[in-house]
Amino acid sequence: MSALPFLGESQQSLITALLRHRKGLTVDELSRILSISRNAVNQHLSNLGSSGFIQSAMLDSTGGRPSKIYSLSPKGLELFHRRYSFIAKLLLSWVDKNLGEEELQTCLQSLGKHMAIEFEERVAKHSSLSDKLREVAAIMSELGYDASVKPGIGNPIEIVAHNCIFYQLAEEHPVFCTLDLSFLTALLKTDIQHKECIVRQGNHCCFAIAGPIG
Repeated sequence: MSALPFLGESQQSLITALLRHRKGLTVDELSRILSISRNAVNQHLSNLGSSGFIQSAMLDSTGGRPSKIYSLSPKGLELFHRRYSFIAKLLLSWVDKNLGEEELQTCLQSLGKHMAIEFEERVAKHSSLSDKLREVAAIMSELGYDASVKPGIGNPIEIVAHNCIFYQLAEEHPVFCTLDLSFLTALLKTDIQHKECIVRQGNHCCFAIAGPIG
């Protein structure tokens, strides 16, 4: 869920102004656009900056005192709803229609591996098994899975995800779970067993570590 509705009206207006001015705005420009004082703008920028929604850079000046320019951070851009699932559904339907189930599975395996590349450095910096698994759960939670590590007593350690971020797609195309398995297999460099699945009426998605972690 986006945090945008939970921001105050002025902060929402500031965030929206920065969205519409991708190259950034100064405090004076924001003050003029929002019709509020510079002090009020600075206060909002401080609060939004501490939340990681905005970023700043020094504005080049040909003369006089240089000033800061503010823009949305990648986290700030994610405040605005994007129809990823709609586009993904269109792409998936096209692939399924034109390539077939086997080619679709190969495509999803490849996508999972590419997803893992984006995060493998975060996992590799940890030396212990428990730290690696906690990092993977944290990454999954950032992606929307709401994941945690479930220690096993006499059983394989499991990563439990309480949300399926591809639920509607996976309902229509169960093979879509291949992406999750490929992602975790590549990220942990081990075999993963998909023991429980939300789409298949499970209470959560459960991924058991079925081998030594690389």
